Amino acid sequence: MSVAVVVGNLLLCCVVLWLVAGAGATTREEETASWVLGAKIYGIWLAAGLVLFAVAGLPRTLLRHLATMLLTPSALFLLMVLLSLM
Repeated sequence: MSVAVVVGNLLLCCVVLWLVAGAGATTREEETASWVLGAKIYGIWLAAGLVLFAVAGLPRTLLRHLATMLLTPSALFLLMVLLSLM
């Protein structure tokens, strides 16, 4: 179960980063709407996972969900910044 949660979180975080980065937006309003949508998806997924795994009594999955959801966006952002500097 934990592996599936981690893989799902990694994929979701990539999609959310793509949304937050603009995802093909051509105007400032579209960019803002994309950022807001990405933030909502991320927040709901984080909270729902925390509640679901706590209620289900899956402590390892809960910790892996939390770690993945907090560390992946930072790592992806750092990777984007490093790639832009090359």
